[in-house]
Amino acid sequence: MEEDAETDEVDVGAGLSDASECASEDSVECDVFLEALVEVDRDMLEEWSERSCSGGRGKGSSGSDSRAKTKSSSPNGSSPDGADWGGEGGELGVDDDGELKVSLSESLSHLRGLVQSPSASPRDVASLIRAREAKGQLSRLKRARILSEVLPQGEPELMDVGISRAYSGHFSDDGSVFVAGFQNEAIRLYEVADRAHQQPWKLRKEVVPRDINWTVTDTVLSPQEPILAYSTISPVVHAVKYEWGEDSGAENSGASPDAHAALNFGGSNTEAAFGIWALEFSSDGKHLLAGSSDCMTYLYDVEAQELVFGATSHLDDVNTVCFAGQDDQVFLSGSDDAMIKCWDKRCGAPGGPGLSRPQGVLQGHTEGVTYISPRKDGRYFVSNAKDQKLKVWDLRLMGSPDSKGSKGRVSKFEWDYRWQDYPGDVETVKHPGDRSVMTFTGHKVVQTLIRCRWSPAETTGQRYVISGSQCGGLFVFDTLTGGTAGVLEHHKSVLRDCDWHPHRPMLASVGWDGHVVRWHNFTDKSEVGGSKKKHK
Repeated sequence: MEEDAETDEVDVGAGLSDASECASEDSVECDVFLEALVEVDRDMLEEWSERSCSGGRGKGSSGSDSRAKTKSSSPNGSSPDGADWGGEGGELGVDDDGELKVSLSESLSHLRGLVQSPSASPRDVASLIRAREAKGQLSRLKRARILSEVLPQGEPELMDVGISRAYSGHFSDDGSVFVAGFQNEAIRLYEVADRAHQQPWKLRKEVVPRDINWTVTDTVLSPQEPILAYSTISPVVHAVKYEWGEDSGAENSGASPDAHAALNFGGSNTEAAFGIWALEFSSDGKHLLAGSSDCMTYLYDVEAQELVFGATSHLDDVNTVCFAGQDDQVFLSGSDDAMIKCWDKRCGAPGGPGLSRPQGVLQGHTEGVTYISPRKDGRYFVSNAKDQKLKVWDLRLMGSPDSKGSKGRVSKFEWDYRWQDYPGDVETVKHPGDRSVMTFTGHKVVQTLIRCRWSPAETTGQRYVISGSQCGGLFVFDTLTGGTAGVLEHHKSVLRDCDWHPHRPMLASVGWDGHVVRWHNFTDKSEVGGSKKKHK
């Protein structure tokens, strides 16, 4: 609960530079390496989908854990540390009985292997630069290798100051627009110049939201068209077009009577009374996924302006939703019941059992889940929760929704995160059936639904995960070392949302102080303040 009241193929190169920029031999070798990993993952996902639709996956009816360790070496399809990802018969992590047999350590090793260049040592940045001088260019992975060794430092640049709290702030998929949603004021859209690290953002449009109840709870931008959708504590989501010309500015508010399209997630139920906490567009821009205060997950057809389905997905408010991959078939939901659930649109017709029953559950948080951010590879994602923990997950480790051992909140604390600190010991309060791959702590997830996100592929190789915090710090966690890479400090109040530009070395954050901030002064990460503590 909040404050008072594309194609079927996995696109590993999403957001990366055009292939013509990196046509050298080492680039081709890197592409072949990535394509090989994707082919293995695609086979695994297809096999998983077939089993999940028939109800045979994860923990069986007996509740026994299927995460047995696989072989320790494999000449092909292996992670850098030698963990076997091929399995018998070439299926990734599948045993003879069709059960997933991937251990936590293997999943973590594979994730860390994905964020390292296969041909460079972690600290040999100088040799990469010398190689660039000799060959004239670097592959995409090697460029990411160099950039992943630096983080922002020093004073950030203040882009804007609102007169109320900022609740959401993120870049568009192509990085050309940054949107910030404020509580009692407006939704502002800024043009991010091509040479973004040198020029200030230009405020291009200010949208005055309709029918606001307490605050704008979420904002999303369509990846295909210049359309902004925003939600509030109401069943009605509004969509606005935000195109601007060369000379347009903030005076073009987009608030004319016909500028807002009302999308009613209550469907034919005119008495529906619930709020929308989270939104996400599908990759083709045709559908909106939503999580609500009535324990439901909704899918809405934007073109037809009709509700596709609504599924009772949790026992409490659904605070966050997202699509797991680029094909938009699998999506995730996170709730105040502390559970994360996985859904597959292909399992059953609308209204059928496939959409009223999750295909798997992931337990590990002991308090409500506030946000989920996918890696967009159909496998890994991160989550923030009120147990003060950020967790990294692997979908292959999820349990059966029918398992009697599946449970969310295990702590018995009586507290309200909106005005109380977490009463437990973060280090000792743990879920007995935790299926997460990594856990990071240090930030504070209280007062509001603090968000977290992956860093991008092009500039970091998706090495980092970032999170806001009630203390105002922007926490940067390193999935390669398991430590806190840095804490960026500027906001004097809650830092609620943050994002990393998809293809430029730049971060942005928004907070309850109303500040919209850009972080773009980069240096070696050893000079950035932050704990060196490693996280399990």
